Amino acid sequence: MRKYENYVQKIKSDVLTEVSKYAFKNLIEQAPLEIPKGLFPGPDPTHRCCVFHERAITEKMVELAIGQSSKPERLIEVIDIACDQCPVNRFTVTETCRACIAHRCVGACPVDAITIISGKAVIDYDKCIECGRCKDACPYGAISDVMRPCKRLCPTGAIEIDAQKKAVINYDLCISCGACVYGCPFGAIQEISELVKVIQALESSKKNVYAMLAPSFVTQFQFVELGKVITGLKKLGFKDVVEVALGADAVTLHESEELKHVLSQGKSLTSSCCPGFVNYIGLKFPELMHHVSTTVSPMTAMSRLIKAIDTDAITVFIGPCIAKKSEKNRQKDTDYVLTFEELAAMIDARSMNLSEMDPSPLDNASLYGRSFAASGGVGASIAAHLRESGESSVTIETADGIKACDRALKLLKVKKHNFEFLEGMACEGGCIKGPVTMHYGPKDLRAIKDYANSAHETRSKDAAWVFEQHKIDLETH
Repeated sequence: MRKYENYVQKIKSDVLTEVSKYAFKNLIEQAPLEIPKGLFPGPDPTHRCCVFHERAITEKMVELAIGQSSKPERLIEVIDIACDQCPVNRFTVTETCRACIAHRCVGACPVDAITIISGKAVIDYDKCIECGRCKDACPYGAISDVMRPCKRLCPTGAIEIDAQKKAVINYDLCISCGACVYGCPFGAIQEISELVKVIQALESSKKNVYAMLAPSFVTQFQFVELGKVITGLKKLGFKDVVEVALGADAVTLHESEELKHVLSQGKSLTSSCCPGFVNYIGLKFPELMHHVSTTVSPMTAMSRLIKAIDTDAITVFIGPCIAKKSEKNRQKDTDYVLTFEELAAMIDARSMNLSEMDPSPLDNASLYGRSFAASGGVGASIAAHLRESGESSVTIETADGIKACDRALKLLKVKKHNFEFLEGMACEGGCIKGPVTMHYGPKDLRAIKDYANSAHETRSKDAAWVFEQHKIDLETH
């Protein structure tokens, strides 16, 4: 049985499950009005000030789960009526203020927001610009810094606070990494879902819908045999289920050849499979975009392969990543992107007991293709293929998380780097730690290793031959 890691995750799961039920019944127009009352019948509230507040927030969550957005190009939105419990003032003078006579906090403030009253520092929040200089100046550490989780976790400064002290997203700075979605303890930030569109495609008989499972799925359904999850997907209506890890094998071969060409010109290359990393380069280091590999991601590679084999195919990527939606919009090869949370909701909506199902096989990819899900997996796969091909060793660096990516890119910018290939992962730990995974635990890396070691093929070239057979173009368009 699935265990929820926190109550926000459970509420979101309940909403997605109910939306799935309405979508399967073709009653989605009724969902925004009926689901909030169904989940929170009252009269007593469950977790907020009153049941009416709970219902209002849930109604907005339902709208986002349905895919309704004021601006369709947005991938993430703040539910402003849910953003009301974080401390509105970031810096606070605590009881540890010793009423010293140095008053360094007063001298450090550039806007005269601190005064001394009855010997102790007091902050005028109408003047405070939250620069933090008072905190740094205090010899006792008596001024606390309580930055909102969403703002603290955002790697690009895209989270801003408006005049009403609500969080807002500056979309010009947003890379769709989803850190704010995972970090908000009130569930006030949510991605725009394509769940209903996928269900409608499954319920229609016009085209064949294929599920493309990211390799990190192995960490998500640890309460049941993975082969039974594959059977469940097919019972949902998917024509077939394929491993995105097979696309990773094809990417390994293509990117290795690209790397050899780049190195022959005395240049360096970065990976392109993590859209959060690529988006970050485009935002913060646009002058380095020519270093980014022109090889498509494993998701795009698999979509192109499936559609080359089946011209009536609709491809659905299922994974741990919100930024994949930005890649989908950019590349136009994949039709829909679902999260593991949404997949679980669809299964629950159909009242499927996965443990009672017969397992189905999933043997598309190699050991190295499956390893793409963990930080270091891309670089290890490239290095192994080059080694097997008799090539000389290549200097590879893994940038694990945006902070590490930023450091490596700054060195690349000033040509002080010591790597020839840079693997960049926006999420620390890799895809297994994505923002919309259902499970974060110490056993995840072990699960990926076991899954990789269970592959029938140990070399990428032995798994990815089908791409060459169908002459699949693996260049970014």
